[in-house]
Amino acid sequence: MTAVLLLAKAPRRGRVKTRLAREIGDAAAVEAYRRVGAGVAAAVGAEFDLTVWHDPPDAEQEMRDWLGDHEYRAQQGGDLGERMSRAFAAHFDRGDRPVVAIGADTLGVVPAVVREAVQALEEADVILGPALDGGYYLIGLNRKLPYLFEGVPWGTTRVLQVTVALCVAHDLRVGRLAPLRDLDTAADLEALGLRRG
Repeated sequence: MTAVLLLAKAPRRGRVKTRLAREIGDAAAVEAYRRVGAGVAAAVGAEFDLTVWHDPPDAEQEMRDWLGDHEYRAQQGGDLGERMSRAFAAHFDRGDRPVVAIGADTLGVVPAVVREAVQALEEADVILGPALDGGYYLIGLNRKLPYLFEGVPWGTTRVLQVTVALCVAHDLRVGRLAPLRDLDTAADLEALGLRRG
């Protein structure tokens, strides 16, 4: 059974969208993140059963109030890579396949994007959705590949580049989706058609 993971942080001031917050203020940045995350969860959750992997672990009720009726699991581990690797492993261990992870900050992630990723995984070992900032908004796998989450410079413009290099080094077949813009700056906010505040 296909599993779709939504990786999300609790929408708390000072914990999310800190680059955006420096430009438009904490309250407006959190509100923008809440709007985008709710949009992604509603759109994808209308077609797929979502499991929301949340951080911090004590935020389940807060996340439910924000994103609605889905399965909720607490992220576990140190850096983002370890938390993602453990989330993927949990789904593979219960028999899910393929497993696709998305973020809560890319408004363009709609069911058609997830469907395309799932279809691509019939041939590819890994599917990546490149973000315009050098990261990725989606990663899908057919099996546990924990090394794809190790040694990646999370939060930098090199995330996608390093991940692709890891795939090449391990002779994995990689598919790519169309690039999308995620929400990190005031310019992103404007490009996504979201009003400030």
